[in-house]
Amino acid sequence: MNKFKFSSGMHIMIAVSALIVAIGLAVGLVCQFVAGGFFNYGAEYKSFNSVVVDYAYIDFPDEEKVLEICDGEFECAGVKYFNSVSGETDKGGEITFKFEKSVETEKLSAVAVKIAEKLNSGDENLSSAYIHEVETELGGSKPLIFGAIALASAAAFQFIYFAIRYRFSMACAALLADVHNLAVFTALLAITRVPVGSFAVAFGAICVILTMLGCGLIFGKLRANLKDEKFASLDGAEQVDASVRGSLMNIIITSIFMLATAVALIVLLSVSSMSLMMTLGTVVTAVLATLAAVYGTVFFTPSVYVRFARIADNFKATDKNAKKA
Repeated sequence: MNKFKFSSGMHIMIAVSALIVAIGLAVGLVCQFVAGGFFNYGAEYKSFNSVVVDYAYIDFPDEEKVLEICDGEFECAGVKYFNSVSGETDKGGEITFKFEKSVETEKLSAVAVKIAEKLNSGDENLSSAYIHEVETELGGSKPLIFGAIALASAAAFQFIYFAIRYRFSMACAALLADVHNLAVFTALLAITRVPVGSFAVAFGAICVILTMLGCGLIFGKLRANLKDEKFASLDGAEQVDASVRGSLMNIIITSIFMLATAVALIVLLSVSSMSLMMTLGTVVTAVLATLAAVYGTVFFTPSVYVRFARIADNFKATDKNAKKA
């Protein structure tokens, strides 16, 4: 890697990225008409059946006892939920168990009756359990809207920060890298058909954050190296290549650390509320987001920045000559 020219081959990088995005678009469009969705939407984004259990705190101050009763009845009936959500009502607590649409409603109704009977074993019937059918294909657009607003705000802040701290050409290259890496990540989701859930929005944000950190490391290294006269005398492409090689290990370590942290949090938080396949799909999504961020930051950003820098230098030279004339 000591002699690899990261700044060269911009056309190759653009061609590779364009190919990935084109394949993702083609696969997504085909699946839109054949498989019912551009992405392989996870169970939480599809229509589902649910069993809603309401219980009184006076009878069950500990939610774990209710979960134990419900899990026992679900296991006896041979049904398995893919997610559970806890909440509150004016009388006590509420747990919503979500099942795939393929699970028979008759079987869930029978289970709900048994759960209600066990919860109401006392004198007063303060608890209830009933089924609810949810017909939706995307589960609402709020995660996408909030995610888009957050990403747009972060990208705008990054652009302003990079333009002030580094150079305008660096800010432009970093902003283009954000868009590029997010597009590659989205295409990879469509190509691999990984189940897409609400975590996909979060990892789209992480992909952009990793890109920001990576660009900051590269441009920070370049800014520091330019203080050395020998380094400053090098060609612009050589300066960028040296800066990428100097920050490559930090970029990889940072990405792996964030990936490991995210995966650990997912496993710890979802072990009791998500199915194994749903958890594995989320982990794969995290890996794809990290790969897209590292690929774009290390190989795409340097080659694009060199071109932006040359355009900026040519503009300055032309402006300087015009003033002399």
